[in-house]
Amino acid sequence: MNANLENNFKLIEHATIDSLKIRILLSNVTILDTSILDTKTKYIISDSTGEIMEETKIKHLAKEIKFNAYSIKVAIVSQYNFALKKNIDYLEIYLHSKILETDYFNGITMQNIEAIHTKLMAKKVFDISFENFLISSVNDIDIKKDFLTDKQSFLDLTTYLKKVATSSNHRHKGAQRYQNGNIEFNTRKTSASTSPFLKLYDKELEAIERKNEFFDTYFNVNDLRNLKRIEATLKSTKEVKQSLNLETSNLVSLLNSTPGELNEVISNAVNINLKAIKEVTIKKSKVERSNNLDKMIYIHFANMLDNQNLFFEEALAITLEHFTDKQNKFRMKKKIVKIYSEEIAEIEHKKVNLKRVELLSLIGWGNSKSLYA
Repeated sequence: MNANLENNFKLIEHATIDSLKIRILLSNVTILDTSILDTKTKYIISDSTGEIMEETKIKHLAKEIKFNAYSIKVAIVSQYNFALKKNIDYLEIYLHSKILETDYFNGITMQNIEAIHTKLMAKKVFDISFENFLISSVNDIDIKKDFLTDKQSFLDLTTYLKKVATSSNHRHKGAQRYQNGNIEFNTRKTSASTSPFLKLYDKELEAIERKNEFFDTYFNVNDLRNLKRIEATLKSTKEVKQSLNLETSNLVSLLNSTPGELNEVISNAVNINLKAIKEVTIKKSKVERSNNLDKMIYIHFANMLDNQNLFFEEALAITLEHFTDKQNKFRMKKKIVKIYSEEIAEIEHKKVNLKRVELLSLIGWGNSKSLYA
């Protein structure tokens, strides 16, 4: 671990693109290094009969363009076009933000895409004009957002997320929390608009545990203290267009998406993978009170009656159970009844039936202790 590196880490608080697959018509590409890219070694994704090879397998088999402490995978693929009734060849680039090196945490943006293109072309593996590069199709996009929080808070967060995750009986769907606190929802392979791949993980831990050569080369890992990341995936072209409201799923359209639109992709993935939060509303009091205790009593009882569907007498009994001092309990009950009568009770129920309250307590409802005791 290189402790002499400058602090190149700068927290980017909005969402940016971490990685994506770029697909370029091979007819727009000039192959320069056949030891890495050769049309004799191309992967058939599909033919007229349907899918032949999964794209995840192709990525695993793809050749690497080597850089300092990282690599970018590339492959020539062939996919059947049913409209043209023939197979079309493409160059696929599995691009990730490590190509930005010390600017890694900025993500892939319109501001740095030309520099990325220049760096790829400098390797002399293939050649494509910047204009054609920009209009290349894109999918399998990872959108990330970095944030700072201490280890314990992160563990608490992912424990809670596991509890409130949407359940699924399907294999490879639902939440998987790991011993180190990282959590994933679904898998990259099964990712879809109805069950998007989402993960939260400890970026500092990734750099330390994996003894990552990239981070050792470009960052002082001590500067990544408490760094965490949330990442969501847009798998298919259809998802990309729908989620970002794009007419065409190409590189230039994607990079013109605003940080707000990218943030929304992450937010949507979170809300799809977690159980819906029950919407709770509490009507505002029409009485302006300066006493904060009176305000809290109003909020407490309005919530119990309107959202928990309790009768006033039930709510009163539950509340007064927490007061052991007899005089204090009596004063609190009097205050509660006054606030209820003035602000919460409907017109026909303005008069609180205190006798009923007493009798309910007398017969042992609640905790068998008299509300007047």
